[in-house]
Amino acid sequence: MEVSRDYLQKRIIIVTIIISIIGIVMVFDGSLGLYAGRYHYILLQSLWMIIGAITGFIIYKVNYKLFQKYSFLLMILAIFLLIVVIVLSRKINGSARWINLLNFANFQPSEFAKFAFITYISAWFVKRQKIIDSIKTFSDDLKKLLLPFLAITAFIAGLIVLEKDLGTTIIIILIALFMLILGDSSKYLKLNLLISFFTFILAGVLAIVIEPYRVQRLLTYLSSSKSNNFLQGAGYQVHQIMIAIGSGGLLGVGFTQSVQKNQYLVGTTSITDSIFAVLAEEMGLIGSILLIVLYLYLVYLIFKVAIRSGSSFGKFMAAGIGIWIGAQAMLNIAANIGIIPLTGIPLPLISYGGSSVIILLTAIGFVLNINKKT
Repeated sequence: MEVSRDYLQKRIIIVTIIISIIGIVMVFDGSLGLYAGRYHYILLQSLWMIIGAITGFIIYKVNYKLFQKYSFLLMILAIFLLIVVIVLSRKINGSARWINLLNFANFQPSEFAKFAFITYISAWFVKRQKIIDSIKTFSDDLKKLLLPFLAITAFIAGLIVLEKDLGTTIIIILIALFMLILGDSSKYLKLNLLISFFTFILAGVLAIVIEPYRVQRLLTYLSSSKSNNFLQGAGYQVHQIMIAIGSGGLLGVGFTQSVQKNQYLVGTTSITDSIFAVLAEEMGLIGSILLIVLYLYLVYLIFKVAIRSGSSFGKFMAAGIGIWIGAQAMLNIAANIGIIPLTGIPLPLISYGGSSVIILLTAIGFVLNINKKT
């Protein structure tokens, strides 16, 4: 069924607001047992939501094609911020991912890098489309498409790996592979995908091997042991998340009634990485499925915007933002239910965190802008 531009606009806004409200409620709920004041986290999360709504509205009002023109500068800014955070930032929980803003908040450049990477790679493919269409041999393909593409992706991903943020690195790689599928119109697409996939897999193995804590996480995931060392050591958080989700049953234990969030989940993970586990414990299988359906519907609407866009750059941007939101939600939930190892990826618009919320709402404003110009 064909849908109108206004229909897409309203539905994207409504679904985004619903997910954001769930996020604010769950941050308040998950933070009740934390030692920072009853309303500390919900007030900050609400502030991030307001700032994100303002930046999203600003992006909605400007001509989005300006981002195509200045995509290189946006990428340079992202690279600069990533280098700054590697060189100058203080470590939090062993990772250097944040820039402190006047002791008020921490800004995470890797969240901005996702948006900058999508913008740059979208403009990159649009600019090279005629060159890609003219490719006749695989040597031409290597020189004009595959090697430059791998170099761009590897450089950004490498900087993020140095921050010890493997989760965001995985998101960047998934976005890159998806954009390659969209942008590579040559006859070597399947071969390019295969080469890219194995290149990133080898790089991922190397990134895991050089960091002992990543090896430990992988071994924890692979282990089926229920020994005290497993339950009290590296497997503790995984075990507590599984208890939370299993305790929820079909309908959940009830709002604010989670046991795991107050006594067992590590630190502030009840409102960040493991917030889905708290939701699953309190809202049960039904609540969890409803949230997943909301994410799927939002991604579907964004892809509809991409398909309908009359601009190649708009198509790439909307599709890239859609896969970003979908992949991030999928990986967070998959880690929480034990399908993949824990990666520290925030649940979009649900997990507590200013950088993620503001950048995501800004990106959704960009999608609305693309839809407006359809």
